[in-house]
Amino acid sequence: MISYLVTILLTLLMFGMGLGLTIQDFSRVFTIPKAALAGLIGQLIMLPLLGFILCYTLNLSGAIAIGIMLLTLCPGGVLSNMFTLIARGDLALSVTMTSISSLITVFTLPVILNLSMIYFNDETIQLSLPLLKTASQIMLITVIPVSCGMLVLQYAPRFAKASKQWVRRGCGAFLPFLIVGIFMQNGGSWFEHFVQVGLLTICLNILSILLGYGIAKLAKLERPQTKTLSIEVGAQNAMLGVTIAISPFLLNNADVAMVPSIYGVTMVIILWLYALTTSRVDRLQKANI
Repeated sequence: MISYLVTILLTLLMFGMGLGLTIQDFSRVFTIPKAALAGLIGQLIMLPLLGFILCYTLNLSGAIAIGIMLLTLCPGGVLSNMFTLIARGDLALSVTMTSISSLITVFTLPVILNLSMIYFNDETIQLSLPLLKTASQIMLITVIPVSCGMLVLQYAPRFAKASKQWVRRGCGAFLPFLIVGIFMQNGGSWFEHFVQVGLLTICLNILSILLGYGIAKLAKLERPQTKTLSIEVGAQNAMLGVTIAISPFLLNNADVAMVPSIYGVTMVIILWLYALTTSRVDRLQKANI
């Protein structure tokens, strides 16, 4: 029951994302090539590498290691756009990165996750993902709902604008119930995992924010773009990770789902604090000028 509820919620969330996207959002990558390329390299290449190094260094294996790798392979969710707005970052860059990464990860996620499962599997967990089936399943719950939302925006713009916020708020309101559902489904072990895995997810989130910041500095981007890359690399679509983990058509493993479900909680708190802090710093700096 929980797995189907998560799938429905993610589909609605991606549809809500599509209600605010146009073709120009995808082609904008050509108008801001350096920032977009730096961000996508950080999100699609450096972040999974960071996850692998973290798992290898801490000698993690099984469900926790696979959950970490799954997270780092997920694209930035729509929450990254909200946090970018709060932080007064480059919203156009944020939307562009979210859009492009959502398309690319349909193909990169099943390939790299399969390699990760081969490497980090132990005697307690034996999983595999059929590549074409996984890619098509991810496309069904991400690309297709986004495309439908874009079509609604194009042909019924008033309805799209009126519906966009309600769809996103509705999905956001269901997130606490989703966590409670996973908690109940796993016989209360969610809280035990939270104590065990919470520090790990906090560490991953902080390191991923610093990774995005460092890449932006190396690329010599402006401050709004630097904040955006920090958020985009640091904000993963945890709900997509949970969906892939517990879907009966994909991993179908509640233990792997623990990591993205806990990360979804810690990520929101950390990124909210980061966005508020950077926004306040900018206001203070302007006030002192």
